[in-house]
Amino acid sequence: MTRSKFVSWGLMALLAAGAVWMSNRSSDAQDKAAKVAKEEKGEQPKKTPIQLFMRKKLEATQKVMEGLAIEDYDLIAQGARQLRGISAAADFAVVKEALYTQHADEFRRIVDRMEKQAKEKRLDGAALSYMDMTMSCVECHKFVRNILVTEN
Repeated sequence: MTRSKFVSWGLMALLAAGAVWMSNRSSDAQDKAAKVAKEEKGEQPKKTPIQLFMRKKLEATQKVMEGLAIEDYDLIAQGARQLRGISAAADFAVVKEALYTQHADEFRRIVDRMEKQAKEKRLDGAALSYMDMTMSCVECHKFVRNILVTEN
């Protein structure tokens, strides 16, 4: 299989996994009912600063994915720059652990590489960096969840 086909299949698998995740992420009926009741009363659930921060990260990530899907190198680079800016913010330091710092540094290296590949108009390279970034996020989130569970 050529690298291009491998990347294409990888992107399709990633998109499919994202769609499945999005459809399954709020399956608890009680949470949905409570949310609907609050919305009917005009109340918005309060989000923590870290939730708001992570939402911005997700929005920038979606921008990169859109750029990859439509081969818009400027959009890929713009999303990568936003991700780098977000990761440089003080709020990005969720926990004070050496391993967390390593995860954050790796994330920034990957985002820098993705932006460089977008500027060089290397779609396959940017797509592979996107997959690397996704795995980096998953590993870091696993690490942070374990830290938070241990602390509680």
